[in-house]
Amino acid sequence: MRVLTAFLTSPQNRRWMAAALLLCAAGLSQAQTQAPPDDSDAGDPPSRIARLSYREGDVGLLPAGEKDWGDASLNRPLTTGDRLSTGDGARAELQLDSGTLRIADDSNFGFLTLNDQLTQVELTQGTASVTVQGLDDGQSYEIDTPTVALVIDQPGSYRVDISEDGKSTRVTDFAGHATVYGEGGAQRMVAAGRSYEFVDSSLSVVSINDIQGGDDFDAWVDSRNQQYASSPADPNVSPDIVGAQDLNQYGNWQNDPDYGQVWYPASVGADWSPYSDGHWSYVGPWGWTWVDAAPWGFAPYHYGRWAHVRNRWGWVPGPVGVRPVYAPALVAFVGGGVSIGVGGPVGWFPLGPGEVYNPWYRASRGYYTNVNVSNIYWRNNRNLVINNINNRYNYFRDGRPMPNERYMNRDVPHAFRAMSGQDFVAARNPRNHMAAVDQRRFSEAAVMPRGVSGLTPVRASFAPPRANTARPLPAGGFQREVVARTPPAAGFGGRPANVAGAPRMAPTPNNVRLLNGQDRGMRGPTPGRPQDFSAAQPNAGPRGNAPSARPMPRGDNEPAAMRPGELPSARFARPNAQPRGENNQPRPGLSVIPSADSDRMRGQAAPGMLPNAPRIEPAQPQQARQDNAERFQRDSGMQQRQDIQQQQMQQRRAAQQQQLEQRQQVQQQDVLQQRERMQQQRQPPDALQQRQQMQQQEAQQRQAMQQQLQQRDAMQQRQQMQQRQEMQQRNEAARGNPQPQPQQARPEQRQPQPNKEEHRAAPRRDDQQR
Repeated sequence: MRVLTAFLTSPQNRRWMAAALLLCAAGLSQAQTQAPPDDSDAGDPPSRIARLSYREGDVGLLPAGEKDWGDASLNRPLTTGDRLSTGDGARAELQLDSGTLRIADDSNFGFLTLNDQLTQVELTQGTASVTVQGLDDGQSYEIDTPTVALVIDQPGSYRVDISEDGKSTRVTDFAGHATVYGEGGAQRMVAAGRSYEFVDSSLSVVSINDIQGGDDFDAWVDSRNQQYASSPADPNVSPDIVGAQDLNQYGNWQNDPDYGQVWYPASVGADWSPYSDGHWSYVGPWGWTWVDAAPWGFAPYHYGRWAHVRNRWGWVPGPVGVRPVYAPALVAFVGGGVSIGVGGPVGWFPLGPGEVYNPWYRASRGYYTNVNVSNIYWRNNRNLVINNINNRYNYFRDGRPMPNERYMNRDVPHAFRAMSGQDFVAARNPRNHMAAVDQRRFSEAAVMPRGVSGLTPVRASFAPPRANTARPLPAGGFQREVVARTPPAAGFGGRPANVAGAPRMAPTPNNVRLLNGQDRGMRGPTPGRPQDFSAAQPNAGPRGNAPSARPMPRGDNEPAAMRPGELPSARFARPNAQPRGENNQPRPGLSVIPSADSDRMRGQAAPGMLPNAPRIEPAQPQQARQDNAERFQRDSGMQQRQDIQQQQMQQRRAAQQQQLEQRQQVQQQDVLQQRERMQQQRQPPDALQQRQQMQQQEAQQRQAMQQQLQQRDAMQQRQQMQQRQEMQQRNEAARGNPQPQPQQARPEQRQPQPNKEEHRAAPRRDDQQR
């Protein structure tokens, strides 16, 4: 292996790698010229997927159709037929588009059906929690246990516990309403704030108790719910994108004029690129699937497109108003499928915005269109995008490459990754096993129209191998029987099939028994079937409605001793803190309700949305073996309190919704103001020109006012001058007149001025003397 790595990464062999890629492209193009798939959607994969979003401790994975267990990797997609097993002290969390499933330690869990309408799981051992945030029309959750089937068709939060011997099932309803189904058409609705323990499938005997506190698993579930509730829904992405709630924590959003809202990851190196740190896993029915190593590495690798904007990689999500369709990896492959030398090279690069994704598995025209339209951002013309997709499908159906196809990310530095085919199928990380390729020769290699469907997976392709010191797990999966209301779907086999045909289907599980015998093809209960694996587990007794099967309360009616650090309701999963394998006894304080009608009537409340991070306060302990009449009286009062609590809860939800809307309005206003400031900053010359024009107008106005004042002063001066000239002319005319009579007449006219008259008379006497 060291020789192979040195040979592939040496500089002198780069031209050999490029030539090998070209030969692989030509060979695979001929190998994939097969009968085109029809346009029916019979063999299309589902659009929904589950993501392993959290794991702690020993978590084993058994892929659909396989016999060997592997290690469950973070961000690994899970689908119909996949099974998980948690060890002592381990936990796991699974994210879906509409809910979250969490698994406690020492639990066995599997997906019986996961499609666009139904999420059906089996819980054969241990404890599981389900939180449903919202459901579309026709969607539901079903949890099948050894005793009953729990069906959830509205938002709520629930917990399911299986007893050590598998003979009883406890359903705890924290919020919402659900229905429990049993044999013979029996069904019972469960109400919030109570736990129900069913000892057989007839539902004739049920033990009901108010919720009392919670254990460490409840505290962990509550903390995870609070973490998701503290980060509001991102308006930039569709709420149905799995893993979108992690983006705000590990990056930031920025607006781009070409791609709209773009998410940029934080804390990545300069040589980093998408699809470079992780491994390729084979997940049926999609085939080769990228599993990223980053904690946020799910949504950006299975939805949307990547763009290289201003020397940075950014993720461009699809349209918000369109339900997204999951894809195994949105890349274009070059090479692969043909063995050249040792392993054969395989190369890939991320698709850019607007570029059409070609699946390497069976896809009808409808699926081909939906998986692209829901993950391509369009700014103006959606019909143009759809027409381009339809045109590309014709080439995809015939297995022909698109002529003159251009890819924006192909020549971006560090975008192209290549590794040997042997490292590819062995699920090795490209960061540590990358092969050097001459970019100039790589630009001449053709992109495969069907990807790398010709590569055959090996054992490590389905799941990383478990450590030699890990606990043993049974080959083939679980053996304990569960009952189901809905017939489970056939799992997708992991081994590849002809790409032009439907994928290989794994057989339906043989440990599922349908209630009321709905499906004749489903295998019924097998006598003497071994129970689920666990250390020193005794054989379970026969099922039945005999009185001996009914658990009896403790004789002393005293609480069982609690382990160090254990909370009260830890006895749900470990009754009486007994070691695994011993007979279980019911928790003290239980009381029996013989009729389901009263409890079903209490469950008829109007459906409501799940409150954020529900916290159930512990109730006061009750005395055991209370009289039924007292019990019914207390139920009526309790129902009133529940109604009041429900009204208060609705008011709190309305207040929270109003606060959220106010915050969103404030954020929108801030964004608008920021955009206005940015526009002002981007256009400083226009603002300066406007200020200069205003200053010029003010100067012109001042100049005009000054001119008016000057003109008015000049006019006044002219008028005064004219008046002085007229007075001077009159004076001169008076002095030069020889007739005395007019001179004598002037004093008569000016009698009020005698002094002036006397002053003017003196010259006349002088003139007479002359």
